[in-house]
Amino acid sequence: MTHINERLARAAIPVVGLLLIFSAAQAQLSEKYSNYKQSSYMGLRYGLFKPADVDSKKSYPLVVYLHGSTDTVSRDSKWYQPAIQNEQPLFMLTPKCTVADQGWGNTWTDGHTEATAKTLALVDSLIKIYPIDVNRLYIYGISMGGFGTLSVLQKEPGKFAAGYVVCGGGSEKAVDKLLDAPLWIFHGEEDDIVLMKYSKQVYDEIIRLGGKKARFTSYPGVKHNSWENVDKEEALPVWLLSQRKGK
Repeated sequence: MTHINERLARAAIPVVGLLLIFSAAQAQLSEKYSNYKQSSYMGLRYGLFKPADVDSKKSYPLVVYLHGSTDTVSRDSKWYQPAIQNEQPLFMLTPKCTVADQGWGNTWTDGHTEATAKTLALVDSLIKIYPIDVNRLYIYGISMGGFGTLSVLQKEPGKFAAGYVVCGGGSEKAVDKLLDAPLWIFHGEEDDIVLMKYSKQVYDEIIRLGGKKARFTSYPGVKHNSWENVDKEEALPVWLLSQRKGK
């Protein structure tokens, strides 16, 4: 997967420029959403969106988003929008890799990268602080984050109730622990950054091994920006939030 990593990391932005972008984006989101804050955990920058009026007597889902290569800007999300939050209030965690630590475990090696390990530790920390439903933890990622999502689901079986992958992928040789994971994979058929075969080979192997909880959606004529199509998938939020561990 080395050639993929190199292509994903090819666009480097000067550190000063990144800091300016981070600060501006954080300010904009904090102004738009009073319940969005950005902080740091063991050196890992992250954004945390909380439901309005959190009730300690209730429990809420948590969605974790793993970003793509170098895309560490705090962005708005469909999961923050009233259309979802009014129907199902939820927490959302958006960790950010450092520039020098780009990676979420997207080479399917033993163990997690430093950023991934810190993210999982942060999830456990948030569960102790907030009324988060441990049976409704979800994870998804785009591009490099898509590789990371598959890696986390494979290395942490049973931790997350479901996940989805956008223009990512992984090795077909490491899917035996994905057979029971509700998983939805999306990819543009004309993707020239991460070829669709890296998604399809994972899905095909899951099906070959008897897995029945995986879905695959491809977009004809779409390149690497398939997240734009995924954002229009009306069935996705309903599908994801209906998943619960053990059911």
